[in-house]
Amino acid sequence: MKITHTFFLLVLLCSTFTLTAQSALTEHTLALDRPENVAKANVQDFNWMAGRWEGQGFGGTVEENWNPPVGSTMLGSFRLVTEGEPSFYELLVLMPEGESVVYKVKHFNPDLTGWEEKEKSVAFPLVKLSQDTAWFNGLTVIRDGDLCTHYLAMKGKDGTHKEAKLEYRRRDQPVSLAEQEVVDMLPKVDLVPLLLLGSYHMSNPGLDMFNMESDDVQAPKRQKEIQAVVDRLALWRPTKVAVEAPYGDSATIARYQDYLRGKITLRNSEEEQIGFRLAKQLGHKTIYPIDVRLMLNDDGISEIVGSNPEKYGPYMANLEIIGKSAMAVMSKWLKEGTIGSMLYNMNDPFLNEVSHAFYFQAFVPIVKDDNYAGTNMVNDWYNRNLRIFSNLHQINDRPDDRIFIVYGAGHVPLLQQFAEDSPYFRVDQVQDYLRGL
Repeated sequence: MKITHTFFLLVLLCSTFTLTAQSALTEHTLALDRPENVAKANVQDFNWMAGRWEGQGFGGTVEENWNPPVGSTMLGSFRLVTEGEPSFYELLVLMPEGESVVYKVKHFNPDLTGWEEKEKSVAFPLVKLSQDTAWFNGLTVIRDGDLCTHYLAMKGKDGTHKEAKLEYRRRDQPVSLAEQEVVDMLPKVDLVPLLLLGSYHMSNPGLDMFNMESDDVQAPKRQKEIQAVVDRLALWRPTKVAVEAPYGDSATIARYQDYLRGKITLRNSEEEQIGFRLAKQLGHKTIYPIDVRLMLNDDGISEIVGSNPEKYGPYMANLEIIGKSAMAVMSKWLKEGTIGSMLYNMNDPFLNEVSHAFYFQAFVPIVKDDNYAGTNMVNDWYNRNLRIFSNLHQINDRPDDRIFIVYGAGHVPLLQQFAEDSPYFRVDQVQDYLRGL
């Protein structure tokens, strides 16, 4: 089925109408009453739209690509493919307009001849903005993890509006035709959404190789900050909250029950301050401990380092320098900022990758002959986290599960990697819910 240019112009020109009040234009779209009623925002607020998105709509395959914000703009592109051929392209820009942001579109035929005049474009002013939804004038964009839905208000010749729906799924890598054929052969399962929050240890247990000394989370200022974090996380709507306590631990579960009954106050740990508090706020009847305790085997490391300090000593020395420096940086984050901003920084994907690489920088090279002491320790770390991840299968027992996990930040890179490798789970970005705290 071919779709005419006239049809799309009618769809997109819906942004030119004027109504007397802000109202629902269609079931999922809003109208802007007057230009002065635009919502206040900046382009950084739309970072959650970044990525490569593919889906179905308008009788073909739709593709949309958004680059992360740079400076004051965000650049994207759109393509509709019908019957194996491109129907048209769009150049998309989110840019500031006064104290708000406007969504601008220019259209091109497959030969790159433009629809609009050279200086013209179609503009969608911003009506309303929430954590993961943007209501532009006649266009609504909603993200739910790796799913993104667009609703367009289409204005017909009779002046009425009908709603068009485009559903996209996020793709991390481009997919060739051959790759797509293989993907199409795989079983189709609904992925269980995960939200991973890596935290510092709020109770100062001192059990890690390097430990940051945190201040008292019971202080009124910190309690207010923690509640702000929990309020944001609640927007993700988890059905289960998993915490760093031994799998199925009856003491942890009983303590949560006592918390629900008002018999106890929360201890300083992130498991209770964030995990218990979030679960209770959402009306959950229980908590889900998923941890596996497994000591790291470092028995042979000292032997190897001692046998050749010049060769192996620098690995340990660098680890000591980097570990202490990292603790100093995080202490500064917490001292000068809020718990929300601290957690936002700690859950930066790039920083997680860098911190996880320390295992390969410092320990894997510690090997001599058949003594693989460094590798053995890293293997134990992987083994522990893989068992923790496996426990998610034990607590996932309903089709609509959305599992929130709060854990020591060092575990997050591996848990996320396992989820990305798994055909059963997907990971949503927790930074999207911590921004601006």
